[in-house]
Amino acid sequence: MFESLLGFFGFGQTPKPSIACVRKSSADSKAAIVFVHGFTGSGATTWTGLFPGLEAQANLKGWDICTITYATSRSLDISGLWAADADLKTLGKLLATDLLAAGFASYDTLVLIAHSMGGLVVQRALLDFPDLVQRTRCVILLGTPSNGLKKSAWPASLWKRQLRDMAWGGPFVETLRAEWKAKFGDKPPFSFLAVAGERDQFVPTESSLAPFPPQQQAVVAGNHVSMLSPAADDDNLVELISRRICDEKDGDVGDSGLRMIERGEFRRLIAKYYPNADGLDERALVQLAIALDADGRRDEAYRLLSKRPKLESDALGALAGRLKREWLEKRQKADGDAAFEHYEKALELAKAKKDFSQAYYHGINLAFLEFVFKDDREAAQKRARQALRDCEEAERTGDADEWLEATRGEAELILNDKDAAFAAYRKFVNAFNDPWKLASSYLNARTITANHPNRELVRRLGQIFGDPNPNP
Repeated sequence: MFESLLGFFGFGQTPKPSIACVRKSSADSKAAIVFVHGFTGSGATTWTGLFPGLEAQANLKGWDICTITYATSRSLDISGLWAADADLKTLGKLLATDLLAAGFASYDTLVLIAHSMGGLVVQRALLDFPDLVQRTRCVILLGTPSNGLKKSAWPASLWKRQLRDMAWGGPFVETLRAEWKAKFGDKPPFSFLAVAGERDQFVPTESSLAPFPPQQQAVVAGNHVSMLSPAADDDNLVELISRRICDEKDGDVGDSGLRMIERGEFRRLIAKYYPNADGLDERALVQLAIALDADGRRDEAYRLLSKRPKLESDALGALAGRLKREWLEKRQKADGDAAFEHYEKALELAKAKKDFSQAYYHGINLAFLEFVFKDDREAAQKRARQALRDCEEAERTGDADEWLEATRGEAELILNDKDAAFAAYRKFVNAFNDPWKLASSYLNARTITANHPNRELVRRLGQIFGDPNPNP
């Protein structure tokens, strides 16, 4: 009787807490996008206008899509009468428990997307649970009152924990902002984006965007609710979410979920090796340098490698690789010269040891630099032919590694035998689903063909590597 009267006066029923998988991409998928609703919302109702657009995104096809529903309603939290909705700190613990429990244990990578109050819950969970931070690659907050609400949206806020926690200047929000700044600052260990609706007056931009730096802010059409259901001809929010999740750069290839998983693996390796970097053996040092470079810390990778007084072939190649990428980005002659010098020394050491896999790896990189850095096609083709001979020797001696077919593809590309290049690249792509290796090989191929008059060649290379935008 009493609960019926509450319903009559507008107090909604509390949704049943649940976890739901909206889309399962494959039986063994390792990447999931998790949606967290806001006040009085639910996983089943909040996101219905957004899911169709996201599910249609080709670059998200490898991701599972899940929702989490927690208890939230307009019912007053009157102690002793019925079960009360939890405060936001408790909901943060509930969210982290769900995401770290068996149901999500199979995922190596998580993306958290939250609306309104759900964004406060997500922030609290990330602050309180380091294990969740390690698995989270991206956080997107939509219309979240991160600075709190100046005016209560519900007259009974004094009787509702969740509304009190959202208050501007209240203890929950003040503590959240201070701890976020202290722990994450402007550079959290995950991609972060706060999104506001251009007509959202319930959560104005001074609350949803102001706590974060400009590069972590975006505005889309709509108010607090309609922003989640964009018009049929408005795909800005969907594309914004898609790009942020995939963190795509020009030339990125391979499954976006695997790219994010790999990035997490690189960061775990950095956390493991970096504190004792000076004492690492050379194999671990090379792994750390590659991980740092992939994580956007190339200067640190270069510094660690160059500190060693004497490097063997593999480490010299890693050092040369960092310099080659630096030259590709900034086109400074000194970087190109240094990369060439280190590759030559690495090749000399590999030849002395009859290490043919190292020989063809360094040799093809020298051919690449002859072609694009020194603009000496004859020298590049001479080195490409030698790299192919080293590939044959590596196969004969059982010394071949995963770069064999990529080396052949690049060598044949330099020798202008496109059919042989395509065949080798297909073998390489089909044999490995390592985004970093695919992107590294494709970067060289794209650079070699950047000014090639046959644009069909460029398109076919893009098709082989799975690049939808080969820039023909």
